[in-house]
Amino acid sequence: MLIAYNAANVILLAWLAVHRKVGNPFVLCAKINDLAWPSLLCIFANASHRPFYVLFLFAIIAGAFRSGFFETFASALLSVLVLLLHAALAFHGPEVFREFFRGPVDPVQLTMRCVFLITGGILLGVLGEAEKGLRAEIALTNRLLSLARGGDRFSSVLQNVLTELGRVFEGTAVYEVVSQSSTGRAYRWEVPSLVRPSIHSTELSPTEKTTDLMATYPHTFFMQRNGTAHTCSMTAIDEEGRSLAAAQTVELKMPLPEAESVLVVGHDMGRDWSGRFVLVNPRLGRRRELQLRFVQEVLRQIAPALYSVYLLWGFRRRAGATERARVARELHDTTIQSLIGIEMQVDVLRRRSSDGHLSSELERIQVLLRQEVLNLRELMQAMRPVDVSPHQFLDFIADLVERFSRDTGISVRFISELQEVTLPAGTCRELVRIVQESLVNIRKHSGAQSAVVRFGSQDGLWKLVINDDGKGFPFAGRLTLTELDAIRRGPAVIKERVRAIGGDMVMESTPGHGSRLEITIPQKGYESYG
Repeated sequence: MLIAYNAANVILLAWLAVHRKVGNPFVLCAKINDLAWPSLLCIFANASHRPFYVLFLFAIIAGAFRSGFFETFASALLSVLVLLLHAALAFHGPEVFREFFRGPVDPVQLTMRCVFLITGGILLGVLGEAEKGLRAEIALTNRLLSLARGGDRFSSVLQNVLTELGRVFEGTAVYEVVSQSSTGRAYRWEVPSLVRPSIHSTELSPTEKTTDLMATYPHTFFMQRNGTAHTCSMTAIDEEGRSLAAAQTVELKMPLPEAESVLVVGHDMGRDWSGRFVLVNPRLGRRRELQLRFVQEVLRQIAPALYSVYLLWGFRRRAGATERARVARELHDTTIQSLIGIEMQVDVLRRRSSDGHLSSELERIQVLLRQEVLNLRELMQAMRPVDVSPHQFLDFIADLVERFSRDTGISVRFISELQEVTLPAGTCRELVRIVQESLVNIRKHSGAQSAVVRFGSQDGLWKLVINDDGKGFPFAGRLTLTELDAIRRGPAVIKERVRAIGGDMVMESTPGHGSRLEITIPQKGYESYG
């Protein structure tokens, strides 16, 4: 039997060496092999004097390695049942079994062996369950760290990490809310669908910040609706992973009114940022506290990596802005000044020339030089970083319009219906870029003599309107952003920026008589670019 037992194990090892990847049939064969041979050896050998019962430990250890506590404990129970069956047949079975089994069974030895197997099963099961959780935690953490590549944009990295975490717990949507203690500002990155993940960034108002950060809720919790929509059950742990009593959470309501269940984990990102990971409609098993500690530990390890990506992304952005500002200064101090000097010299030569043909040619060159100076100035403005706060926004637009009118000779007015605005800084920067791009398009393509830039508010919306009296666009009528996309018309850069700030756009064109661009942005729930 020992020879046959070893031969069976060698066959299984050979099969594993050849096929590397094995399925459920192989695992089932291995389990049967681990239990059948020790059972036969205990039954057909002298159980009182030979320690073949120790071979049951291989089945118990295999259960601990493959699955966890329950399979390990089941293997231990099955081993004990085999020993008890052997003893029962040896004492009270038919005569044929008593003659077939060798020697009597000592009750004390039998009891000690059963206790040994049960104790070993429980101990190995606990260790196996802990090792299983540790393996899963390491595997998921490594997967998330591989997604947190420093070379990608922070929003892309965060989207990949949130999507992966959401899919692990089979949620429908996931978002991250963070607050900066030094400035008091709060942001929300949301992936509304895990089927087709796409991240949206929103700067929160003070009211939204209080609601989304769930300050009155536990550090980590899972809440699920019961049979009725008015009652919920909650499993919660504190920051150290200790279980919270039901009395501490009984007064809390479902934080997301439309969700059936929610998983929320608090975490820190560096010294200045703290936040909440929120998973909508997840599925958790019966051992919810264990799963809450699992996701809490995973986020505790991945948060520093995300913060490093955020810092690296910020450093690169600031380095790029500094380099663009340097190039813009070089353009202004060298290239533009040189072109202006050349244009002035050409003008002097044109005035001194008595040849009409040469004079007209010099005038044409002079016009080209002026156009290139304007192009370089517009490029210089586009390269310079726009750092404008809400209280500077209106003055910045007014100065931009005045400078454009002075440089190009096109009469442009800025009209503000407001004394101050409360837009997020990111939205202010994008609106400035939209105005810059619109003025450039007016100079290059419209042939307009005058234009008006107007900013105000109406019906809970911020409203930016730009009119010109040029030749208009190659279509007639009033089209929305969706309709412009359908016919592939309209300025692509402006459309992208409008989408980035969560706004809407309407373009009205009358060929030969000008165009009107109207951009609206909700005054609540503003989305910040990037």
